[in-house]
Amino acid sequence: MKQLCAIPFVFLTACTLTKPIEQSTYQLCEQTLYQYTKIRDKGTTEQYIGLFTENATFNVERLNISLSGHHALASRFESARKTKKSIHLMTSSRLYLDKNSNLNANSNFILYLRNKNNEGDTTVIAGRYLDKLSVTESACKFSHREVLVDRIDTL
Repeated sequence: MKQLCAIPFVFLTACTLTKPIEQSTYQLCEQTLYQYTKIRDKGTTEQYIGLFTENATFNVERLNISLSGHHALASRFESARKTKKSIHLMTSSRLYLDKNSNLNANSNFILYLRNKNNEGDTTVIAGRYLDKLSVTESACKFSHREVLVDRIDTL
């Protein structure tokens, strides 16, 4: 009987040892997550790369995209925007600290892509963003973004 009483105590103790994210950090990073979709669709190159650390990485394995650093991110941003119009929608974002107290985020997304000349089908991509974030006093930036594509379809 004594063993059964000890088990709930261990679970309750483990829950209280989890370090919470400071409210100001949470708000700063949440703002970065939601700015991404707006800037990616209608922002400037400078605004876009401003969301990432200098040596940030960005990977979309299913589309064979692997980028590292501001120059590569800017080049991809500009080339994608030349021919395609996009609408990014993001939901269910969750910020959390991993076991090493590094800040991470997971979000679900839907991306609508269409040729700028409005010819052809609209491509719809659904998936998840898995982010590692870097925080300073005044900014929260992506240090790594892994994009997991769950589905690609056309309308």
